[in-house]
Amino acid sequence: MGLVALEAQACGLPVVYQPIPGLSDTLATTGLATDFTNPAALAQDLNRLHSTPGLLPALQAAGRTNAARYPLTATAAALNDLGKQLA
Repeated sequence: MGLVALEAQACGLPVVYQPIPGLSDTLATTGLATDFTNPAALAQDLNRLHSTPGLLPALQAAGRTNAARYPLTATAAALNDLGKQLA
């Protein structure tokens, strides 16, 4: 699910992520998807984050809104329920 990414978004940090199942579903367009296995693509995306006017504040605002969709109390309860099901 990407709790670390959601915590970063809740703190107002832009999230650059590898688009994999789970993260892609949780973050979608509220983060900046990139290919960490391709240094040129990563450099290009980081440069875009730095040089595109309005992109950084847009990702920060979208990230805060996205993180609010996943309250930690609900996540903790869901993990607790999952643990009981597996026991």
